[in-house]
Amino acid sequence: MPSNYVFVGSFVMPKPADNEGLHAFRLDDETGALIPVASYVPSLNVGNFAYNRQRKVLYVIDEVASSAEFRDAHGSPSGGGGRVYAFSVNISTGQLTELGHWPSFGTQPAGLELAGSDNSYLIVSHFTSRAVTTVVSGDQTTGFSLEPRYDDATTVLFSLDTDGRLGNNGAPVDVHVHSNHRTKRPACLHSVRGSPNGAFFVECDMSRDQLITLSVKEDTAGPALSIQEVRDTPDHSGPRYSAFHPTLPIFYVNYEYSPIIETFSYTNGTTDSIAPSISYKSIGTVAVLPPELPGLDKQPDVLLSDLTVHPSGKFVYTLVRGHNVVSAFAVEATTGTLQRIQTEQLNGNSPKGCTVSANGRWLYVALSQSSVVEVWRVNDDGRLKSTGQTTTVPRPSAMLALEL
Repeated sequence: MPSNYVFVGSFVMPKPADNEGLHAFRLDDETGALIPVASYVPSLNVGNFAYNRQRKVLYVIDEVASSAEFRDAHGSPSGGGGRVYAFSVNISTGQLTELGHWPSFGTQPAGLELAGSDNSYLIVSHFTSRAVTTVVSGDQTTGFSLEPRYDDATTVLFSLDTDGRLGNNGAPVDVHVHSNHRTKRPACLHSVRGSPNGAFFVECDMSRDQLITLSVKEDTAGPALSIQEVRDTPDHSGPRYSAFHPTLPIFYVNYEYSPIIETFSYTNGTTDSIAPSISYKSIGTVAVLPPELPGLDKQPDVLLSDLTVHPSGKFVYTLVRGHNVVSAFAVEATTGTLQRIQTEQLNGNSPKGCTVSANGRWLYVALSQSSVVEVWRVNDDGRLKSTGQTTTVPRPSAMLALEL
């Protein structure tokens, strides 16, 4: 019989503390309870997960600006950025065995997604530290000046070997640099998500208010990232996450600073498998909060966090920090557009991550500041009912439910 597991990552910025890291739980299908399996790498600051079913490997990104592991020739921290971890998964017990870890080639890796027809590649997006340094330009004739300089945000493509480790000794096969030199707003790539058939990916740039679509080009010259389009979203909207419908040609985007979810329909402009051309358009938005929500007049600002689609494709859920609520939406079966059906108060502060069990019966919500994970029952109509169950996890954030 398949077993169900939930993996939870602890996350604290700017620097993780001990006794946090990565936590594995077995899911009780009857009650929704989380039964601890083990915890790993106490200092790991988990930004996101990806699971490779072909290789039975779980990938985790260590979302830090610089790891003390990366040092220069004199032993001083070199600002090497974040890391990518790979763990083999024992599907019978849920226990993990580390296969290795490698530099992510950027600061604060936040987005993680598998790519390629056989999941033989890994894409990592970087949020960057947004720390400002200075660049001196000019000469004695023109005069000298100081200009701000931010870390360059990178989208990185890694290959995977047959065991699931990063290939080429961890060296990327391609890197796209979203240059932050001499820009007023640094690129901050919060997430990357792939379409169900892997034809293209959506990257959310929270700082520059942009959606970036890309694909992985495979030809005789070798694999490479192919940027399809960079599209602006409203100023200060802060696109945070995208999520694809499992069967309809639809994806959703939520915005950290704007209380909406936007629905997009997409088509493949060509059937070229080497670098498919993707087109997409907005087909509507829906408010994530009811106008009568208590305290909305006193705290009008919202901070949306996670976004997830129910495995059935019938419902969508998103979290709102500040107001500490979860909102549920029904998906129109033909168009994929959303209707808000419920907004429920959570029993803690700062909801950061959520995941739905593979059987669709349970929604888990990570309440970061309260250091608990809440269990909610998903009714047949998609509405949520609190079970009253919580599991203690230090500063939980990213979550992933798997049936193995």
